[in-house]
Amino acid sequence: MNKIHCTHFGLCGGCTSLNLEYGKELRKKETLVREMFADLRHLQFRPILASPKSELYRYKLQLPFGRRVIGKKVITTIGLFNQESTFIVDQTECLIQEPALSEITQAVKLWARKEALPPYNEKSRKGILKYLVARKSFSTNEILVGIVTNQEEIPYPKDLSKRLHNHITDRIGKSGKFGKLVGIVQNINTRHTSMALGKDENLLWGRPYINEFIGKFKFRVGLSTFLQVNPAQTPSLYNLILDEISPGDRVIDAYSGIGTIALWISGVAREVLGLEDNPNSHKTAIEALKVNHIRNVRYRRGRVNETLPSIINKDFNVIVIDPPRTGIGEEVANIISDSNIQKIIYVSCDPLTLREDTRFLSRNFFLTSLQPVDMFPRTDHLETVAVFTKKS
Repeated sequence: MNKIHCTHFGLCGGCTSLNLEYGKELRKKETLVREMFADLRHLQFRPILASPKSELYRYKLQLPFGRRVIGKKVITTIGLFNQESTFIVDQTECLIQEPALSEITQAVKLWARKEALPPYNEKSRKGILKYLVARKSFSTNEILVGIVTNQEEIPYPKDLSKRLHNHITDRIGKSGKFGKLVGIVQNINTRHTSMALGKDENLLWGRPYINEFIGKFKFRVGLSTFLQVNPAQTPSLYNLILDEISPGDRVIDAYSGIGTIALWISGVAREVLGLEDNPNSHKTAIEALKVNHIRNVRYRRGRVNETLPSIINKDFNVIVIDPPRTGIGEEVANIISDSNIQKIIYVSCDPLTLREDTRFLSRNFFLTSLQPVDMFPRTDHLETVAVFTKKS
């Protein structure tokens, strides 16, 4: 058993394995995936890839605002839901967050309490503050802070943002030890939904992005940009994809986001075409091509199930898939199965949906290798890289 240092363990729904030695946690995850795919004959199962860091590895946080009632007084809280998802645990520390993000959490909490800004109440659908979202760059130490609100108008936004800036810089210091604050953004989400971020944003101070390098490639990362939260492990994950690319391959990168995988494999592949529906991610990906001087990658905007049929048989022989947790589903699986694609490299963040999609893809493909990758130590989550090859 591992000695637990977090006061919230057992109550907070974030971590589930702080009580295990990291090696035992890895074996538990590996066994789970092995058993899930044990019936497949052509499968080579590779040992799980450990994370370089098992703690303090998360460079993004997304925490809901909550409330605690003491007598007639309502105290604003920030943290994750408890394990039963019935209330928000008031976070005072976190062993998997990068330290600067934990400091920012406390600064924002103090600011919200002093400003007496009411947290959003899901039952009454009233209140202003919904989520704190923050990102830190692994390579440049830049920090972006976002406050998600239930309404567009907030009282005295310039004064509020100035005091928020002061609270944060006082907490993280100006020496650069915890990083450099470069922007504060108000994100507006008036919908009653489990999704944290809305579509509209107001820049309150600085700029709405951080600069991040993944290997030699530079990207601009905003609040809503998808990026792996464990940057120390990300190159290892991407190298597993790169190992499956051969010189001359013409590759489709489905669900391409801001183009991190497309750029990573561009040095080997003859051509890469990225497909992405999110307009902000699509725009950021095109900017990354220019900044990094990449000429053999291009992007098309649109939903994968709508754009894939018209391009999949145009001499592409490999497809990389990095879908959301829901997977690709039967429709996209059938489009790929009926095409000339010879190899699928599937990056999955949920083994359950990968198993379901394997059932759809098995009509014309063998699942030939499976590599678990621990991107999320101390939690039940893990990434897997699955390689499918066309049946003879």
